[in-house]
Amino acid sequence: MSYAASSRQVRHAPSSHSGSHSAKKALTVPSTSTRAALEAAQARETALRTQAKAEAARLEQARKQNMAAAAQAAQDHARSVALSSATVAAAEQLQKTENRTQSIQSEVEDLRADQKATQADLQSDARALEPMLPVAQRLSLYPMDALLTGAGPTEDVVRGLQVMRGLGNLLETRAESLRNRQNDLVTIEGKLSRQIAELSRVEAIQSQQRAELAKQANAARIAQIQSNVAARLASSNASQEAEKQKALQAELNSVLAAEAAAMAQLQREAEAAERAARKAREAAEARHRAQSTAAAAARISGHNVIREAEPLPATVSSGHGGDGIVAGRLLTAWGQPLEGGAASGNTYSAAPGSSVRAPCSGTVEFASPFRSYGEMLILNCGHGYRFVLAGLGSIGVATGQSLVKGSSVGSMPSSGGALLVQLRNGARSVNPRSLL
Repeated sequence: MSYAASSRQVRHAPSSHSGSHSAKKALTVPSTSTRAALEAAQARETALRTQAKAEAARLEQARKQNMAAAAQAAQDHARSVALSSATVAAAEQLQKTENRTQSIQSEVEDLRADQKATQADLQSDARALEPMLPVAQRLSLYPMDALLTGAGPTEDVVRGLQVMRGLGNLLETRAESLRNRQNDLVTIEGKLSRQIAELSRVEAIQSQQRAELAKQANAARIAQIQSNVAARLASSNASQEAEKQKALQAELNSVLAAEAAAMAQLQREAEAAERAARKAREAAEARHRAQSTAAAAARISGHNVIREAEPLPATVSSGHGGDGIVAGRLLTAWGQPLEGGAASGNTYSAAPGSSVRAPCSGTVEFASPFRSYGEMLILNCGHGYRFVLAGLGSIGVATGQSLVKGSSVGSMPSSGGALLVQLRNGARSVNPRSLL
């Protein structure tokens, strides 16, 4: 019931004793302090309702922005996953190139070893022939003189001819061996030259592939980070607006309570005046006042109902050697006996700068240096399984980023090293072979 209604009710209350009209009139006029409190409460209520209306509009705008940010975050998440998927083929091609580079380097080393051995054989054969060359040259120029000028018997001459023939055959064999080894050396040097050229070409391709892979991985990481920041900012704005509206509504409720108290006081004063003036109609008036009070209380209670903001719907996320994770070879396998106990994971020897790929699809839970392990990555694969990759030189993904199996996650140090791959189910390590 408003102040005007209460005033009208008080003014229109008839008196059955006209002689005491002046005395009764003092009872029917509300007190100044009560009237002032009611007017102040009503003015404050009007101001607060205007402010609440404006705040409700801002809250609605913040909710819309939050919903738009959530939708954009979902799109960015899908884009991040797509970018991560795009790195799978690039990472696979880079790993093939890295394996090819290692193979060519091994062939070059073998060819250089063959070249060195052939050169050593040539030098050895040349040293063996060196003492016989003057004699062979003299015999080739004057073969008969060297035999006929001797004073020995005929059989010695015949024996000398046989020795000359054997020496000639030996020299011819040695010369043929020298020619063959020289030809082998030329062939080896040709192969070596071609392999070195091929190695340079493959290394150039590998450098381009690494740059492109880093670009794609960086784009996926940035998209995920920007999406998370925008979503958090929009959610924070909506929460702040909701808190403002909540505080404003609490103040409005307090004002309404004060207004109700003032109205109740006016009502009590009016009721006291009516009881003094209308004793005969007290019961009927009491019932009427009770009904009026109940109706007023119902209306006031209706003003106090606060409509709760509906929460946003939750988003449901749902080769050997390096085993496809890194170009390298297996050093120790899970469960293999070591000095400190059984190995808790697989350890791979990796080439310097080799790319490292995700062993499963999932979400990055940790991507940072960790103690003496170097750069470490923890990837949640779902169903309670997590991969731990330690020993990287650099990491190209961010915490919270969604990855696809086979996508690039980083690279080994430039000095090479070992990559530890551990699969954990809860608090225990398990054999990672089933998921590799």
